Amino acid sequence: MKGNITAKEIAKICGVSQATVSYVLNDRNDKRISEETKERVRKVIAEYHYVPNEAARSMRNKKCTAIGIVCAWDYSRQSFLDTIEGIGRYLDKMNYTLTLFYEKKEDTSPSYINSYKSNLIDGLIYISNKEHEKFVEPAEKYDIPYVVVCMDGVFSKKSPKPHAFDDVLEECVLFCRQKQLRTIRYFSVDNEGVFVNNKYPQFAEMAARIYPECDLEHVVIPVKYRCPENIYPGLKAYMDTHEFDIAISHNYDIGYLIQREILKNGVVLPQHPKNIFINNVDFYAITYPSVTGITIPYHEMGRYAAKLILAILAGKEEEFTYQEFTCRLIHRQSTLC
Repeated sequence: MKGNITAKEIAKICGVSQATVSYVLNDRNDKRISEETKERVRKVIAEYHYVPNEAARSMRNKKCTAIGIVCAWDYSRQSFLDTIEGIGRYLDKMNYTLTLFYEKKEDTSPSYINSYKSNLIDGLIYISNKEHEKFVEPAEKYDIPYVVVCMDGVFSKKSPKPHAFDDVLEECVLFCRQKQLRTIRYFSVDNEGVFVNNKYPQFAEMAARIYPECDLEHVVIPVKYRCPENIYPGLKAYMDTHEFDIAISHNYDIGYLIQREILKNGVVLPQHPKNIFINNVDFYAITYPSVTGITIPYHEMGRYAAKLILAILAGKEEEFTYQEFTCRLIHRQSTLC
């Protein structure tokens, strides 16, 4: 049961008006209130652990202190947790709360639109890995302030688009060319038409530009329900009948299964075929042999996104210093020669 005392009751105890209590709470210096009265009001507020009703305050001021978080259905769990921690820790210090929304497929009228119109949120932070233009269409249509956090970095409607993940994909292609790993197999899971975290189009474009002599093939494993047990048969059938120099994957489950199949006859270093997992999953660093992967500074991106959305809401984006982030390719035992 919520037993919060009201501002009206605080005023009655102190023998002042409710407006005076509000002025003290908001540190208004434009009102003539004696220090003695201010101290009396603050003492009662502290004694009764008074907490202002933020919903009522929002309705009066036509401004709230909540940011909506819109998470895409294709965002990985680990990435989401790291990002939301960075966002939440910063916004909490700024006395903002988070309201979480999940994207629904084919949702033409997301619930956050009404939340913004009803003054329940001030703006949005999208967490996305896919076609950003389509994802942010509702915010564009209803003029909702927003920023986007993705594998490439953080951007707003006005800021330049980041390219951190494209840079690390290019690094992967350059590594294959440098080590003369000609037969490249890029593995994806087709979950009834859904390719989660799919970066093959970008990888293929870079391979064609940087390493045109390579033999690149997109190996798609179709499943109805995405889980290791369902992925494994199709993956095993392909790997039992094909030879290649290096495997590239972007889903943590298929990356793990690829490594297991490579090692089914025992550990041999240097490993063949080699294996790169182009996502940010910590447990690949502690397997044996450890699997080459990438680092993405999601926590820092989240913190920066929180700062950027508050700058936009304050009308100070023009004064804001945009930041580029860097993804790094971390070579481990699966690619060491």
